[in-house]
Amino acid sequence: MNSKQAIFPGKNSPEVKFIVELGRSFHKCGFSSYALEERLMEVASNFDISLQVYSSPTGIFLSFETQDIFTTTILRVEPGILDLEKIALTNEISNRVLEREITAKEGHELLKRIMSKRNSFPFWIIIFSYFAISAMVSIIMGGGLKELFVSSFLGCITGIISVISNKLNLTRLLEFICAAFAGVLSNILYTLIGPYDQSISIISGLIVLFPGFTLISGIDEIANRNLVSGTTRLSSALFILMFIVFGVALGTNFFFPHENSYILDLKNLPIPSPFLYIATLLAPLAFIAILNARIKDAPVMLISSLFAQIGLYFGNRIVSDQIGIFFASLVLGLFSNFWARFSRGSQYIPLISGLILLVPGVVGYQSLSSFLSKDINEGIIIAFNMSLRAIALVTGLLCSNFIISAYKPKRKN
Repeated sequence: MNSKQAIFPGKNSPEVKFIVELGRSFHKCGFSSYALEERLMEVASNFDISLQVYSSPTGIFLSFETQDIFTTTILRVEPGILDLEKIALTNEISNRVLEREITAKEGHELLKRIMSKRNSFPFWIIIFSYFAISAMVSIIMGGGLKELFVSSFLGCITGIISVISNKLNLTRLLEFICAAFAGVLSNILYTLIGPYDQSISIISGLIVLFPGFTLISGIDEIANRNLVSGTTRLSSALFILMFIVFGVALGTNFFFPHENSYILDLKNLPIPSPFLYIATLLAPLAFIAILNARIKDAPVMLISSLFAQIGLYFGNRIVSDQIGIFFASLVLGLFSNFWARFSRGSQYIPLISGLILLVPGVVGYQSLSSFLSKDINEGIIIAFNMSLRAIALVTGLLCSNFIISAYKPKRKN
C-alpha cells in the first residue's frame, strides 16, 4: 500500500513516532491487518509522509520513503486481544490528530498512556459476566433448568480460570484447561442431578473461549486479499477449537457417570419462551466487562445486536438458515459503518457486539467433536454448514463496506 507523497521528516519526528505507536496500539486492540494498514496510510497521508505498511497477526512492517531511500521499522507484537475501550480511545485520538485538534506528540503520549491501562472492571464483575453469558446462551440453545444451572456453573469456573491465567501468564493453555475442567465437572454434575444435555451445557459454559471472531477475521482477511494474515488467523482458530475439543474429551474420560445411579435425579423443567427473547437481546451486554467496553457504549451495542437479530429473522424467512445470516451481517455492517461515519466512533464497537451471536465458532466445535467420535459424515456436513455461514457473514460485511464506508475521506488543506 503506497501513499502519493515522498516526504520523511525523520525517524525521531513526532509524526513518525505517532504513526509507529498508533500501529502498535491498533494491533494490541485486535484490529484486522487490512484495517490497520488502511488507517495508518490515512494518517501518514495526512502528514504528507510516504509510507508502506505490512501487518500480520504477529508483526508490523513500516517503511518510510524519501528520495528512493527507505527507513524501515519492524514491530514484533503478540496477536491482539479485543479491547473495546482501547479501540474507542485509540480511534478518538487518531481522529483528533487528523483533525489537528492535538499535535502528533500529544497523540503519541496519550496512546502510550492508554495502552498501559488495565481492564476497567474488577475481577468479580468479569467472572459474573462469564456466568451471565453462559446462562443466556444455554437459554438460547433451548436448554432447561438443569442445563441452565450447569452452564452457569461451568461459565463461572471458566471465568475464574481466565482471571487467574491472565495473572499467571498462562493464557496459551487457557482453552485446554477450561475445556478439561468443563468435561470433568459436567460428568460429576450428571451423576449428581441426573440426566441433562451435556453438549448444551459444555458449549454454553465455554462460549467465551470459542474463536468465532478469529475465524471470521481470517476469512475477512482472505476476502480482502490479505492472504498471509487470513491463513494465519484461520489456522489459529482451528487449533483453538482442537484444544477445546481435546480438553473436553480428556475431561469427560476422567469421570464416567453411571446410568440410573443418580444422587438427586432432579426433574428438568423447560425455560419459559419469553426468556429466550430476553436472553437474545441482552446477551451482548454480558460481554461489556469481558471485552472491556465503556458503559456509555452499551446503548449502541444493544441496538446493533437488535439490528443483527432482526436481519437474521427476516433473512431466515426469505432464504435458508445458512444464507439468511448474510442479511443479518449486511444490516449490522450498514448500521456499524453509518454510526462510525457520523459519530466519529469506531465501527468495531457496534460490529463486534452484533456479531457475538452470529459467528459460527460453536458449529466448528460440533464438527470437530463429530470427527473425534468417528462420525465422519456428520462432521463433514457440520463443517460445510460452518463454512457456508462464515462466508455468508463475511460477504454481508463486505457488501456493507461497499455501500457505505466507516470513515469519511479526509480532505487535505
